[in-house]
Amino acid sequence: ARKIARPIENLSEISTNVAKGDLTQLAPVISGDEIGELSTNFNKMVEGLREWESVKKIEFELEKGREIQREFLPSQIPDLPNWEIATCFYPAGQVSGDFYDVFMLPDGNVGLVIADVCDKGMGSAFYMALFRSLIRIYAERVANDPVAATAEPEEPATKLVSRVTRLANDYIARNHGHDGMFATIFFGVLDPRNGKLDYVNAGHEPLYVIGRDGIRTPLNPTGPAVGVMPGTIYRPAFVELAHGEVLMGYTDGLTEARSPAGEFYSRRRLQSLLSASPYSAGDLLDRIKTSLFIFIDNAPREADV
Repeated sequence: ARKIARPIENLSEISTNVAKGDLTQLAPVISGDEIGELSTNFNKMVEGLREWESVKKIEFELEKGREIQREFLPSQIPDLPNWEIATCFYPAGQVSGDFYDVFMLPDGNVGLVIADVCDKGMGSAFYMALFRSLIRIYAERVANDPVAATAEPEEPATKLVSRVTRLANDYIARNHGHDGMFATIFFGVLDPRNGKLDYVNAGHEPLYVIGRDGIRTPLNPTGPAVGVMPGTIYRPAFVELAHGEVLMGYTDGLTEARSPAGEFYSRRRLQSLLSASPYSAGDLLDRIKTSLFIFIDNAPREADV
């Protein structure tokens, strides 16, 4: 009786501790009979519970990371007289490398950013926060310091957009170049009083200025991605937005989204939606979202939109 009862009592005691959350204990396997088999299977269950607990911890950390990352997107879009700004963001996973930003500068102008950090996962999410913070910090610093915004000999047409992009690039390339992380970034500064937009497109997808008859002009790249090589010079460009025109930007998660059959959404399909002037920025956004998600249907999304 003791030979049978004692192992069962031990197993019962250990299972009580496991039920309370102690997954450090395993049942001793001291025989090859049914009691030994029961102990072996119990231990396999405990090991499975350990793995499950590890997965739950990872999921908890990812969700916490996602909540923190949401804080890096603007909680409020500046409300500008006679202007409408509309945004949307659909991350493919728990954390994202894509981001957008809209912020006021000390002189009353508006900073506009849309960017895509290379790679995926936590590393990409970390650099997303770093790129976003660098642009904001340097933009405010340069805007407040006229000396910092003056032209340099090797950069005669320096404006705030090119100076800020260069500072962010040099910081990433010199301090984190060993990680091989970079980002394609469109950074523009809009003067809401006259519609003039100074910008740098650092290797990003072209943005589009949409007028009455559709796309008036694409804002193509003016320099390479940010973070690749220190000392890179970013030439600024500018465009003037007229009354009723819309500036539209996106990341490649839009054009590279796939249908269930594996077909890309494509830049051509996007451009077809821009063939007529939208009623508003929100109207254009709704039109693109409807088209995109009908196209994707139930296919998995591999990139942030």
